[in-house]
Parts: sequence; C-alpha cells; structure tokens
Amino acid sequence: MASGPEAHLVYRTGVRGRRQGGNQPNVFVDPKSTESAAPHFSSRGRSDAMQRRFLTAHHEHWQAAAASGPVDADHVFVWTWDARPYPAFPVSRSIWSDGGNWRAGHWLNGRLGATTLAEAIGAILTDHGIENFDTSEVTGDLTGYVQAEVTSARSLLTPLLDVFRVDVVEDAGRLRFRSRGATSLEPRLVDVLADMEGEPLWSETRGHDSDFAAEVVLGSYNPALDYEQASVRSRRARTGSQRVLAYDLPAVLAEETALAAAEAAVRDLRVSRRSLTLAISPTEIDLQPGDPISLPGVAGTFLINRIDDGSVRRIEARQHAVLAPPAPTGETGVPGNGGPASNAFAPIVHFMDLPRFSAGGGESFARAAVFCRPWQRILLSSSVTSEGYALRTSLDRPARTGRLTSPLTKGVSGRFNRGTAIELDLFFGGLSSATHAAVLAGENRLAIRAANGAWEVLGFAEAEEIAPDRWRLSILLRGLAGTEDAMMAGAATGAPIVLLDEAVVALGLTVEERGRNLNWVAEGTSASGGRIGPFAFAGGTRAETPLSPVHLRGLRRPDGWHLSWTRRSRIEADDWDAADIPLDEPEERYRLEILDGAEAKRTVDLAEPRHVYTEAQELTDFGAPQPSLTIRVRQLGRAVPLGLPAIATVST
Repeated sequence: MASGPEAHLVYRTGVRGRRQGGNQPNVFVDPKSTESAAPHFSSRGRSDAMQRRFLTAHHEHWQAAAASGPVDADHVFVWTWDARPYPAFPVSRSIWSDGGNWRAGHWLNGRLGATTLAEAIGAILTDHGIENFDTSEVTGDLTGYVQAEVTSARSLLTPLLDVFRVDVVEDAGRLRFRSRGATSLEPRLVDVLADMEGEPLWSETRGHDSDFAAEVVLGSYNPALDYEQASVRSRRARTGSQRVLAYDLPAVLAEETALAAAEAAVRDLRVSRRSLTLAISPTEIDLQPGDPISLPGVAGTFLINRIDDGSVRRIEARQHAVLAPPAPTGETGVPGNGGPASNAFAPIVHFMDLPRFSAGGGESFARAAVFCRPWQRILLSSSVTSEGYALRTSLDRPARTGRLTSPLTKGVSGRFNRGTAIELDLFFGGLSSATHAAVLAGENRLAIRAANGAWEVLGFAEAEEIAPDRWRLSILLRGLAGTEDAMMAGAATGAPIVLLDEAVVALGLTVEERGRNLNWVAEGTSASGGRIGPFAFAGGTRAETPLSPVHLRGLRRPDGWHLSWTRRSRIEADDWDAADIPLDEPEERYRLEILDGAEAKRTVDLAEPRHVYTEAQELTDFGAPQPSLTIRVRQLGRAVPLGLPAIATVST
C-alpha cells in the first residue's frame, strides 16, 4: 500500500466465508495449492456472516478515518469478485473444477447481495416502525427471506428466532436479540439464594425423552438448486421418542446452513430438558433474561428464561451448552450427514466397585472412569427404573484408560515384583516412573479388571513407552488394598485398565444405595451431545467387605489342632507404631470352616482369631486323625456379612 492521502487500499476478502476467518484474512483454501491454509483458530466451516462483518468493519473504519487517515475511502477495493457467472460457477463442476472451493472460499459471487440473519431481523423491525433494538449479538447466515402476506413483525420473526435459536428480551424498553449458540460468556455463579419458608432453595426439573423431538426437519429454498424448495433432516437422536419437529421456513438457505440449523435445534432440545427454578434478592437487578448462570453443586450452565419481580426475584432457567462450530465443509461442498446423532458419542465407560485404597467413606469408592475422543464434559445420571434419571456427578477430565496387550498371571503381594512386567495400550495421556518410596506412599496406582470381575489395585515404579501409546510397567506392587483375590485370578488379554487419579470420580452413592442395582446413563454436554446407556451397576460393597485374614497357622497338640490367624483392617491400618491396628467392624467375629476338598466338614463362628479343633471333632468329621487340614477363614462384617476368604493347608 502506498503512503499519502490518495493511497489506495486493496485487500482480499480472506475471510473465505469461514468461521474465525477474520483472524487471518490473507490465506486461502485450495487443496491443489501448496499455499492452501485455513485462518488461525478456524473451524473450517462456512460462515458468510463472518465475511460480511469483516468487510463492514473495514469500510466503517476507513470511512471514519477518511479526513485524516492515509487511505482514500473512495478507493477501497475488494480483491476477489470472480468474472464467472453465478450460479453456473460454482455449480457446473464439469466446466470449472475449482467449484468445490467456493463454499468455504473467498469469492463474493452469490454472497455480496445476500443478507445476514442480524440484518434480516433489523430490516423486519424497521419496516414495522420499531427502531429501538439491538441485533449486535446475533450470528448466522441468511441469504434471503420472503413473505408475501401482510402480517405482523412477530409473525415474521417467530420462525426465524425458533430455527436459529435467537432469544429476545426487553431491556429498558429496548429489544435485545442474542443468538443462543453465541452465549459463550462465563456464567455468573449465583451462590446467594432467597430462603422462602416452606419452599426449597432451588428445584430442578428434567423432562422425559418422550416430551422432546428426536429429529428436526427444516424446509427452505436452496440457491444451488435454482431456488427450488428443499429440506434437510437432522441426525436422529438415540431416544425413546418418535416425535419429529418440522419447520417450513420461507427463507433462502445454503444446504450446509440449513443442516447446521437442524442439528443445532435437535441438540438444543435435548440439552434444554433440564430446568431450574430459584429465587434471589430483589436488589440483585443486574441479572436479565438471556444471561447464563450456574449454581454451586449443580452441574451445567443455565440460561435465564423468565424473571418475575416481587418480594423476591423468581428465576426460571433452562440448561444451555455452547454450540460447537459447524463441521468443516469438504472440497465437494457437501456436509457429511453421518449416522444417528449418538453414533459420534461412544465413550468408554467403566463403573468400578473399588476397595479402600485411600482415605474416604465406603460409598465414595463406587466410582466411574470415562474417556471419549474428542473429549467433552460428561454427565452421569441414575434411576432405579428406566426413566426419571437424576444427575449424580459430572466428569470434567478424561480418565487414562486402556487395555492389556498380554495376559497377566497371578503374582505375590507384600513386596515389589521385580521379575514381572505388564504391557498395555493407553488410549489417552501418558505414564511416568516413580521412586519406591513414592509408590509405597500411594503414587502410580492402577486398577485392572481381573478374570473374577473384581478390580485388582497395583502400583508400579517403572513405566516405559515401548511403542506409540504402548507401555511396559515393571517393579510392581500387586494385590493392594486387599485385592489378592483379583490378583490370584489373573487378567486376560484385552482386560480394561484405569489409572486411579483425579479423573476417576465418586458416583455419589448414599449409604442406602450401597449394593443396590441402579441404571446409569452417560450424556455429553458439547454441541454434538449424545447419550449412552443404561448401564446396570451396583457399587459401594467392596470397600465395606472385610479383608481376608493372613498368617493362617495350625499346630497339632495332644488335645487337637490349635489354629490361629491374624486380622487385617481396611481403615487406618498402616500405623507401624501402634500396638495393634484399629478394628474396622463394630465387633471382632470370624467364620472358620474345616474343608474336605470343596466341602465344609465343620463351620464355627468365633469371637477371636484362634480356635482349638479337638481330636473328638476330627474323628467325628473324618473318622481318623488327619496329617493335614485345609481351613478357610473369613472375617464377619456388618455392612457386608461375609468377608473375603483366606484358605490354607496346615500340617503336623
């Protein structure tokens, strides 16, 4: 660009009709070019409105600076107006092979004369004598809008606002329009609520699947088909509903724009099933309809629908998830339709009934680990039936999950296994080595689902990545937290593994729900959304199961077999200075069984870790003195009556 007052400004419409294109307007998209690139932070999806805003901003800037600026405002030119006639270009691919680049390209043909959603709303309001409005927060493409009948502004605007999910509120006598999908402001935390006598602080309502449409069909006029009527159908959400929501919009929409609107509508319907009602102080007048809010302990962001002012401000709000950008437009310009809406949402979900491997209440060890790619925040809900699911917890980070690539055999507990290693594929993240002291203190804890269905908890000191996403773990501590039964069962190739870190969250079970079979569903919170389940899971029992005793001994004396063992505890049992470990049950009780193969010849309940099996009892049970005895000992508990068994054979 030359200097001086008569300098000319020539710039590309490098927005290329792409979202975020104004961040880098000098690049262009052409797969056949070595310089092909998308703008910084671009979603690679089409957005004609972005191109229009970029041009408007430049023209207004240079017009305002015309008096003193270096550019002559009457000589500002746009680079790419193509001489090829629209719509033959880009439709006629047999003539022009680069027609596929037009949809997300920089050409103004077929775009410059079009309007935008914000401009269409403004034109309708102005034509009806309404001047006090604000459409600066409205986004979206709208090539044209036709209505032959004489009707009200409300009748004209309602279908547009419904399809493009635009909220309108009256703010100090001014109509303020805001695109719901553009509401990306940080939600305000409402942590002070009005405490009304006889009313809850807040209440949540969740609609049933049958109340919401599973599909959205949108009819419009397609400019690429000589403005013939056309329709698009959203991907079907996996739900029990058979309802279809249909819109017949007298608008001119590109196929990808219409499809994105249909997908966004069905997603918004599913997310908005959750709603909140609450009350705040009448002095808090800064909150207005359309503002995003959140509540402590309540997962999700909610948009205020309605506020009733009185002695308190009563708020109704519905759940909202920020809309993800539309899918990239391919070279052919045809958006991918994919399969059902939930096909893209296929997380790996592990419900885990874990032992007490750290501090915490017994119910808190019923946990979940979830991973999906790409990651999105996951909500877990439960129900005792197949409906009426209640939100229980949310997962804000992906779990490091994977699977074994070779079988894991049984091992030994109580010391580091230096000659044993395991190999696994990790779906996400990485692992690191740790010192022996750190492993003994609780670092590098891994859970492996064993062949008996239980989860073995182990620690590892050495971690080596031997191939992309494949790891070898060695110097192992096996059977931790009383999981020797899982260790002895071993694990097959392909068995799931989960790193036990902050990403593995408690399900929030109550004491009454311990051991009760519940149905669980996992729901995504991104724009693509999705739901998977139900999963039947009963948890919270393993952490309350008494551990198996150790050091089973037997000695024959003249009066019979003197049997003894040592009690273990699940709670605070690592104090080496104490004379004895604390008792983790209300009273100390055991069940001793004298075995003959798999058959129990005699069963005795005891109040101490010892017993004399008399010679007379032995003769009654076996008919003769035995050179050895096989015994099975369990500690008895209150929450879980029978603890894990310890079996040993003692001999003279």
